[in-house]
Amino acid sequence: MPQPTPKALFALYHLGLDADGAYQFRNMAQCARLLQVEVQRLQALLTAADIDADTVGHVDFALSKWHAEAQFVAPQAAAALIDQAWNGYQDALRRIDRGQFFHSVNYDDLWGDGWDSDDDNRGNR
Repeated sequence: MPQPTPKALFALYHLGLDADGAYQFRNMAQCARLLQVEVQRLQALLTAADIDADTVGHVDFALSKWHAEAQFVAPQAAAALIDQAWNGYQDALRRIDRGQFFHSVNYDDLWGDGWDSDDDNRGNR
């Protein structure tokens, strides 16, 4: 099976729409099985396309709205919905501030002024 495009991966994994435009909720393992790849390979493909869970969670994009719409789209209209969702996601992705991913934020120094000690009780003053 040829490697799916990033847009096809986005449609399948995040919207639940397969190549025929049919909706079905699938988890990571089910998507990997459908694509005939190992789960780790699918995760790598999602990461390379910036559509992995870590990235998607930081993009200002209403993915749940598009997922809900995908559940009710007719297969013949699915391609248009996929295009709209993909283009909207790509626009939002261009605006992402990767420096603000939760794993790179020092939550002990939210004000950025160096106060990150255990005895900081600033929030209770």
